[in-house]
Amino acid sequence: MGTENLLGRFLAYAQAFESTYADDDWTRLEPFFAPDAVYRVLGSQGWDCVVEGRENIFRAIKKFLDEFDRHCAREIKPGSSPPSVEGDVVRVAGVALYRRGASDELKLEIELMAEYRDGLIVALSDVYPVSTGVHMKAWMKRWGAGLKPSYV
Repeated sequence: MGTENLLGRFLAYAQAFESTYADDDWTRLEPFFAPDAVYRVLGSQGWDCVVEGRENIFRAIKKFLDEFDRHCAREIKPGSSPPSVEGDVVRVAGVALYRRGASDELKLEIELMAEYRDGLIVALSDVYPVSTGVHMKAWMKRWGAGLKPSYV
């Protein structure tokens, strides 16, 4: 699959993910993932994990959304670097902004890396810089009562 096709495929996945966030229809994401896909969260300093299998990945992400994101005002923005494709890997930088009530803004920088095989994601990694995990811990201590950011 060519560079533009992989990037287009990833952007279609990202759009489908936002629709799934809104209505919880996880079946719309199935065409984007191989059944044996692996999901990794790295650098979070609190919710790092490795989840294997498409259905387990969806359950894990839903858990995080239900126990954290959906209790906050959430905004997703592009990161500071443009998306890139290297071989079968798409890299996209992003920023997730959260507020909860009168909280300070929580800014989580993230790099998503999606590895493709035959047009399907076989490995998806969310990579956080160390500073993001440190900032998240401080925010959680002050504003996170009752929140459980965890995939497992």
